[in-house]
Amino acid sequence: MSERNETWVLYPEYFDTRLSRRMGRKAPLSYSVENPTLEELIEATRKTGLRIVRIERDKIHPANWIEKKGRIVIPKIDKKSKRKILMQIGKTLKIVRKKNIEKRKLEEKKKTKKRDIDKYLQRILKEKKKGEKK
Repeated sequence: MSERNETWVLYPEYFDTRLSRRMGRKAPLSYSVENPTLEELIEATRKTGLRIVRIERDKIHPANWIEKKGRIVIPKIDKKSKRKILMQIGKTLKIVRKKNIEKRKLEEKKKTKKRDIDKYLQRILKEKKKGEKK
């Protein structure tokens, strides 16, 4: 019981713009993203400078029992409310999401460049084979 008084539990659902307050969102919409993952929440919490006590990947949010997204446990901070902590993490979560989207776009560009190069090389090899046959 003493750990319960010293820690807060954070679910990714707290920051999900798709959910209403009734369905489990706790952060304001301006500090939320669509369908956050546990990894994004962990990264945002660490970048905010908060310590993570435990990561529980197999846990579910009671209002969203269909999806098994997990949760993290952080220590309570003196003179800061949970709402303020959620807003800080939410700000950082938006930054983390933006960086992840940019990373994906760069990876996709690299893949398309590789595909273009592969197509070019295949075309050259075909032309070379045709030249050898004649």
